Amino acid sequence: MHQHLKVKDLVAAAYAAAPTLPPAEAKLMREVATRLDVTFIALSESLDQRVTLMAENEILRGVNQ
Repeated sequence: MHQHLKVKDLVAAAYAAAPTLPPAEAKLMREVATRLDVTFIALSESLDQRVTLMAENEILRGVNQ
């Protein structure tokens, strides 16, 4: 059975594997890992903002009733 890695573990594994690859493939592996990491951070921040905005919206709905 294949083990699913968390995003941070997958990014770390990609960076760790990069030095064992030929230069062009290593560069590509690092680029993909960097983009995955940045995308995951942006998504996490967006979800946090959504939760905050939903809570604020509920407060405002309670005030306006």
